[in-house]
Parts: sequence; structure tokens; C-alpha cells
Amino acid sequence: MIREIVKPTLTLAAIAFISSLLLSYVQKYTEPAIERQKREKLAEALRLVLPGFTVGEAHKVPIEGSEFTFWIGDRRSGQAVEKGYAFITGSPGYGGDVESMVGVDEKGKILGLSILDQSESPGLGARCVEVANRETLWDCLLKKIPFRDHCEEKRIPWFQIQFKWLDATRKIRVEKRGVWNPDMRPRLLEDNAISALTGATITTDAVVRSVERGTARLNKALAMRLPDREGGAR
Repeated sequence: MIREIVKPTLTLAAIAFISSLLLSYVQKYTEPAIERQKREKLAEALRLVLPGFTVGEAHKVPIEGSEFTFWIGDRRSGQAVEKGYAFITGSPGYGGDVESMVGVDEKGKILGLSILDQSESPGLGARCVEVANRETLWDCLLKKIPFRDHCEEKRIPWFQIQFKWLDATRKIRVEKRGVWNPDMRPRLLEDNAISALTGATITTDAVVRSVERGTARLNKALAMRLPDREGGAR
């Protein structure tokens, strides 16, 4: 009787021990690749939200009980040098936190937004990373313009494109107008608004709240690190 109990117990313990060794090995083996992918993803996001800027190293400061990460970039415009700021922000969505990187200029105008991580419902909130491209390769070739230059924006999810040029220092309105298209831009910009994801108001509100909260935290971070700067990103 004891043998019948001990034998399967030892067998399970041996299997668990071997499995844990294999998992630790796999984790150790894949960790460098995962970290490299994370760095590449951050670099790509920085390029999208601060286009044309030379970006320095990340700054990390404690704000409101958590670590806030932001970057400062420079871009020459004639004889002047423009400043740009990128930061990581997030807010709870329907399936978990929706984390984004946002780029703003010195006045708080959004230069770009890139969603880094989300676990929203497929076909609903997950459409925040959906790329809507109505133009074909043939269309680009016929226009005789470099494919990358002409279609760059086509590879950015439509939900994220519409944040560009909004004022992050003001309340961002959410309107229900369906899938965003360039014809909507003038009216939405005038209202400092975006078009919500259909059937995914929670996800939409999460991104908007995170942008507003992240901008406020950026101003606090700049005031802490650069006390001579008046008003932060305003």
C-alpha cells in the first residue's frame, strides 16, 4: 500500500523537477532575445512618436508612487532647435492595462502615439492596433514615389494616427464617428477629439485617459529635473 503511494509521488516529483530545470534553461536561453525585441520595439516606437528627432537616453523618475519613464529629443528647424518629449503611459482597459508611448512637442501637441501592449478583445478593443490600408503596392508604384515614404502612415493603426496634432494639455473628447479617415481630421482637430472604436468605448477611454495622465506626469517630471523650465511641455 505504501509502495503504491510512494512510487507515483516520487515519479511526479521527478517530473516536476525535470520540468522546472527545462523551463529555467528555456528562460535563460530566450531571455536575451526577448530583451532585444523589447529594445527594438521601444526604438521603433520612439521613431514613430518623435519623427526626425535625435533622442537621448531614457530618464526615470518616481511620480505618484510609481516609476515614470520619458525621453527628451532635439530636432533642428532652421537656426532653432526644437524639443520633443516621449513618455510611456497606461490605463486599465477591458482586458488589462493598455500601455502606450506618446510623443509631444514643447507646447503639448501630440506628435505621435504608439500602443506598446494591450490584451483587449479581438475584433473590439484590439482594433486599437488594427492597420487599415486601402492602398495597394500597385497604387504606390503608379504614383512613382518611394513605397516607404508614401505608405509609411498606412502601416500605423488608424486609431493611433488620429491622435497626431491633438493638444495633450487639454481634455481630449471622444466622439462616435466610426473608423477614422483623413477627411475627419479637420473637424476632429478643431474639437480636440478622436473617433471611438466601435463597441470598445472602454479601450478608447483607457488610451485617452492615459495620454492626459501621462502628459500631466511629464510636466511634473520636467519640473523635477529641469527646474529652470517654465511649465513643462506646454
